[in-house]
Amino acid sequence: MKKSEEVKKYIEDLIGEGKLKSGSRLPSCRETAAALAINKITVNRAYRELEEEHKVYSIQRGGFYLADFNLESEQGKTIVDFTAVTPDKRLLPYREFTHVMNKSTELYKTKAYDYEEPKGLISLRNVLGKYLMTGGIYTGPEQILVTNGAQQAIGLALQCIFPDRKGKLLVEIPTYSLAIKQAQMMGIPMIGIERTSTGYDFKKLEKLLKEEDIRAFYFIPRHHNPTGYSLNEKDKRKVADLFNEYSILLIEDDYLADLGSSKNAMPVHYYGDKEKVIYIRSFSKTFMPGLRIGAGVFPKFMVDEATERKRLTDLNTSKTFQYALELFIESGMYEKHIRKVRKIYSEKMKKASAIYNSLKSKDMDWHIPDNGIFIWVVDNRKNNCSLLERNLIEQGIIIKNADDCFLSDYLIENSNRRCYRLCLSGITSENVERLSEVIKAFQQT
Repeated sequence: MKKSEEVKKYIEDLIGEGKLKSGSRLPSCRETAAALAINKITVNRAYRELEEEHKVYSIQRGGFYLADFNLESEQGKTIVDFTAVTPDKRLLPYREFTHVMNKSTELYKTKAYDYEEPKGLISLRNVLGKYLMTGGIYTGPEQILVTNGAQQAIGLALQCIFPDRKGKLLVEIPTYSLAIKQAQMMGIPMIGIERTSTGYDFKKLEKLLKEEDIRAFYFIPRHHNPTGYSLNEKDKRKVADLFNEYSILLIEDDYLADLGSSKNAMPVHYYGDKEKVIYIRSFSKTFMPGLRIGAGVFPKFMVDEATERKRLTDLNTSKTFQYALELFIESGMYEKHIRKVRKIYSEKMKKASAIYNSLKSKDMDWHIPDNGIFIWVVDNRKNNCSLLERNLIEQGIIIKNADDCFLSDYLIENSNRRCYRLCLSGITSENVERLSEVIKAFQQT
């Protein structure tokens, strides 16, 4: 086997093992060369060949990223992964973004490779301030902190609110699994409030606020992860008013805000006390996941501490990517890209809804929103979820139960039901058709 083919096989094996997913950064040439005991030039040549085959793409001085590398099941079908929360690779603006990357390097030259203040480029924060204003977030650049993805912003918020590990974090049931894991790693006690398609039971919610020592509420008001639910405007106002009344901080994760939800929909930050809401935004799920750029709008009393905590963690977010994102937004290319993404994701949801309506099942609740990326399945039967997942794997389809999105005590109390999150963002329109195989597998298990 040629050395370059050996490199390609190595990358394919990493994909097959789940260590690399679409949008992930490939191991550096140095790392791959060391792993295979070959020279870096050979690895670089193999990566360039993969790029010519449109299986990876490169960003100047930013490495190589996996584009759309299809594996096949034993039956010869392309594997369809409903667990991967990555954008449809055919929608990613590789050429346009490569252009602004090159442009930013040309404009800023060596500045792009210097250290930057932890808060982020002031020019990008100014651009983000104007951009956020179009969605109802009114803030100045001094309160915006550019982060390495939304995940870092969540972590910084938790560190600032729970420095002594006293008090509890209120979370939705279910909620974003990595937020749960992050709080657990930090030793923060958690308590939950159930999130349903109609929102919250506000009587139960207020009872918790009265009786429990709650310091903050982490929640995802629209395009909820994992359910895909979105709060209506009335309930957003209720949340803002209730938590303001009890002087409890809100951590609003609005990671999919760019997809919109309904006409004139606003974030809770818009309705609440700006000094009691931490607002978090991401550019990963609809744009370029490998960039890992997010933003947090922190209250004035907290922003300096959050900035210092970020500085002690990683000094700053990549200036090269910050400059490029700034140019991409300012040029209007980002808004153009988002309009395209909204349209295609909405079409995929409509297609999924039509498939489900033709194959409806009893004893199961399916939530398929008009837009967004998640379908939520609640199976009220005591079925064998491992058998279901194995049967689908044999058909070349990957799904996984959503147990890690729940607090453990809730899982124990509701052991007769199983929930599944199916993500359509990285599924091609053609492969949405294979949702019918998933529905039939549920019916037959």
